[in-house]
Amino acid sequence: MGDDQGVIGSFLPVGTKVRLFGSGVEGGEVGIVVHCWLNEEIKGYDCSVVFFGSEFPSGRPEQLPYVLRYAASSLDVVSA
Repeated sequence: MGDDQGVIGSFLPVGTKVRLFGSGVEGGEVGIVVHCWLNEEIKGYDCSVVFFGSEFPSGRPEQLPYVLRYAASSLDVVSA
């Protein structure tokens, strides 16, 4: 694909805080992008995101977080 024309969604830098709605968690599930790349098959960006549940931890999380893969276009960026 050479350039970003026709690409669905935006590149999300590592460390971007995001929210995923429709995950079964009321208010959406929050996470942090740990990797993002251009996926030729979906003509958009794919991201690996570490998810924490309904809110970001304020230190070491009590529950073990998990990593899932989502298209960047399905993630909402959380400010601050």
